Amino acid sequence: MKTTDSKTSTDFDVVDDVLDGFNLTDTERSQIEAKTSELLTLDTCLKELRVAAGVLQKDVAKTMGVTKSSVAQLEVRGLADAKLSTLTRYFAGLGYKLDFALTPIDT
Repeated sequence: MKTTDSKTSTDFDVVDDVLDGFNLTDTERSQIEAKTSELLTLDTCLKELRVAAGVLQKDVAKTMGVTKSSVAQLEVRGLADAKLSTLTRYFAGLGYKLDFALTPIDT
């Protein structure tokens, strides 16, 4: 999967290296790559989600109980290093509840 963004390219290189260690069908690998792409897209849009919700960083920070600088750092770092508890508080600051679903990968 080729992309012009160097961060995304690096992330996909790591995913490809990990996937090479497994005996996956082309379909399984494609599904994993599609989900990875979806997650990497989400990773770059925390700030965009906040702006679209019309919420200021200082307001998210207040809800989270952190500094505005911490919110800015989270938005720059994205999902790669974020704890689920941090993301739950971040999205609560935007007025959303974070839900998770576990679904099997179709084979």
